[in-house]
Amino acid sequence: MPATHLVRRIRHSPEDLFELVSDVENYPKFINLISALRVTKQLSETEFEAEAIVAYKMLRETFRSHIIADPVARKISVQKAEKGGAVKSLLNTWTFHPLEDGSTMVDVIVDVRLKARPLEFLLRDKFGKAAVHIMNLFEVRAGQNYPLVGDEAYDTKAEMTVFGLSADKLV
Repeated sequence: MPATHLVRRIRHSPEDLFELVSDVENYPKFINLISALRVTKQLSETEFEAEAIVAYKMLRETFRSHIIADPVARKISVQKAEKGGAVKSLLNTWTFHPLEDGSTMVDVIVDVRLKARPLEFLLRDKFGKAAVHIMNLFEVRAGQNYPLVGDEAYDTKAEMTVFGLSADKLV
């Protein structure tokens, strides 16, 4: 099962980054692998289902997910929807830890299993690189839409320990 855990300090506020990541319908504007994405069911103000079409070279798959975007906890949780499409199982969390300088330590965990074994095998080899690429795309998009905060040279080590985050996950 392809899985990854990434941690990165991003010089934007946790609120701005939460807003960016929870606005799933705008993903096709800046994530080239997603050709379409729409909210299919609004369950509450913080909970919804969405359908994404992911295209890579000759492959095109539809994924359905159940999302809980909790602004108080600054956490977004994504799981496979009841009818998940090409996804057999999915667990994805984004946690936005506020740092003392106003910036954010972003903690992302992705664990996915696909129904098509050949596709999962292909994904396994490229999964880590793809996750870092997507993290980079979010950071670039944040830079286009939100003001920078914090000092570039800010030392996050002590705060990472408080959040229980390991420096070996930093990307």
